[in-house]
Amino acid sequence: MIVNFSPFPELTTKRLVLREIHIADAPRIHELRSDEVTNALIDRATSGSIKDALLFIDRIKNNVSQNDGFYWVICFENTSGLIGTIGYWNFDLAAETAEIGYELLTSFRRKGIMSEVLPRIIQFGFEQMKLKSITAFTTEQNISSVKLLEKFKFKLSSSDYDSSGQHVPGMLAFILTNPF
Repeated sequence: MIVNFSPFPELTTKRLVLREIHIADAPRIHELRSDEVTNALIDRATSGSIKDALLFIDRIKNNVSQNDGFYWVICFENTSGLIGTIGYWNFDLAAETAEIGYELLTSFRRKGIMSEVLPRIIQFGFEQMKLKSITAFTTEQNISSVKLLEKFKFKLSSSDYDSSGQHVPGMLAFILTNPF
């Protein structure tokens, strides 16, 4: 499993760019992390200010620099405005697996964005990171996320996986095994 990439790997899809997070993203990170509906589904504290967003960005940049995760900002090609995020973390080097997570600003949901981004991130995980499997966690109430994971062949797992959301009622674990 490879987790050390420098420079940060910018990825593209047909209409999107996945780039490194910047301080200028703080207002949109605050907006994203202030969404009470999303936060309830993942048992996350609500961002109270831009200062909270800046602290989060600093933590993410530190995690990336320490090879503890990858965190991409999703934006449309030819723009730099954050519309969502996706990333890998909770690396298990021995099992050669990582957890994936994603979210979009409310106004960008149901537009096929994650259906475009997720295959590119899966490809990166299997081809560049050399993962054997990818785990994802979502609640049974998050029907869109469940359907997205199933669309890309993630299977509902009965195994126990370490997740920060384990204590969230209705939390489901999904796994995708590298087919190669």
